[in-house]
Amino acid sequence: MAGGSGVEWYFGSKFPHMDINCEDWRSRDHMWDQTRHALQFFHAYLPFVEMHADNSLTSSTSDFCFAKPGEVYAVYLPDGGTTQLKLPAGAYAVRWYDPRSGGVLQLGTVARMTGPGNRAIGMPPADPQDDWVALVCKPAWLDKHGR
Repeated sequence: MAGGSGVEWYFGSKFPHMDINCEDWRSRDHMWDQTRHALQFFHAYLPFVEMHADNSLTSSTSDFCFAKPGEVYAVYLPDGGTTQLKLPAGAYAVRWYDPRSGGVLQLGTVARMTGPGNRAIGMPPADPQDDWVALVCKPAWLDKHGR
């Protein structure tokens, strides 16, 4: 979501289970789960080939915004909390995705917003100190892709 184009994992050489001699890949189990959740989110909810990174759309300096302007926005909040999102005119739905455990989209404290302007996306449905992804999109997009 920060503008990269792929992922490569490097596990380091300062651990007893480093890249060169790791034979028990269960030490990476949690990371594999998080990678799977991220892929599921991207494939289910985002037209990612049509989107671009644009962190200037949010008020926070610690989040990441991936946008197809006027249609769909994914805002990753690595430290939890909330932010404001600069939107063009129109009505938007807000749903939350838990990147730690995956699953379905959830409702937070704000279900709908109307642009134009900077609008608060609200708080996630639980554990606001943990990382979350806010999906902000046209209601028709959510109807079609929100499952």
